[in-house]
Amino acid sequence: MTLQEMIYHRRSCRSFTGEPVSEELLQGVRAFPMKPLYPDIKVHWDILPRSQVKCICPWTTPQVICVYSEEKEGYLENVGFMFQQMDLYLQTLGLGVCWLGLGKMNEKTAQKIPGMKFVIMLAFGNPKGDFLRHDGKGFKRKSLEKISDEPDARLEPARLAPSSVNSQPWYFTHAGDILHVYRGGRPIAKYMNNIDTGIALAHLYVANEDTFRFLKMDNVPPIAGYEYIGSIQ
Repeated sequence: MTLQEMIYHRRSCRSFTGEPVSEELLQGVRAFPMKPLYPDIKVHWDILPRSQVKCICPWTTPQVICVYSEEKEGYLENVGFMFQQMDLYLQTLGLGVCWLGLGKMNEKTAQKIPGMKFVIMLAFGNPKGDFLRHDGKGFKRKSLEKISDEPDARLEPARLAPSSVNSQPWYFTHAGDILHVYRGGRPIAKYMNNIDTGIALAHLYVANEDTFRFLKMDNVPPIAGYEYIGSIQ
């Protein structure tokens, strides 16, 4: 299954066998290329044993992906954008994946990356049973009318994107052929909302890899309760 096809079948996995992922698969994971939303923001990531991180989740995986970034404007959206591509790729390998918004580094064993801030981690591993959606159903998501000012089937990949507590904080407006992207949600959850919006943009990129172009524009109309993130041409 391709990354584009996986958009319509993926599911956040929370049931794992506990068996480590093979080194052969891990080598492919380390070599997987991710397109950044902001190429000028440095990002570092590594696959670490679960013993080096802390998480209150009742389930576990032997290894996790830990993501660090320069703390620049847009760095959270950039991380979401890049590592949702990884999320889709891992699931094409038959692995289960879940974003760990509550995961933290173990201070005694954590890597210290100069100039970098720990952002988030992804748990991944061998899933218990069949973890994908096979009929395109079962997504509990807002309707297209609630995430866009106009009906637009092109936004279906973004509508299906995962988000923290399924909040789907993104909103799109149309200006001719240009899409303006906004981030809403509760102010207390702004950190995760920015990552989530990057995740939704990743789905639009994967679905339109040859034509996707993201940029910042001036004088974009404001929307009450939302923050302008960027535009897609």
